[in-house]
Amino acid sequence: MQQIEDELTDDYTAEHGPEGLTYRAKQLIKTLASMIEDEEKLEAVCKQHGSSYSTTGDKGQEVHKHRPEHVELMKVRQMKLQYVKQLGLGVGKEVTTW
Repeated sequence: MQQIEDELTDDYTAEHGPEGLTYRAKQLIKTLASMIEDEEKLEAVCKQHGSSYSTTGDKGQEVHKHRPEHVELMKVRQMKLQYVKQLGLGVGKEVTTW
């Protein structure tokens, strides 16, 4: 996670200057780095096991469900986007993939 955090800090400093790296920005970057790490782990699970599965319902019907990891991945991605916007990373230019 430290490597991701360092890269995000470098990106933020390059875009906003060293004076823009406030305590709040550092905390947002730390949280964003954690989200990116979680996202990568969830993506690996979804890649290995798929994003959904089938089971038999109480009346014998086949039911298709999203895996809990896939649902969590979607939530993490939504939160990640909000943090990227809050930090102003990639605004006015192409957003890089971490």
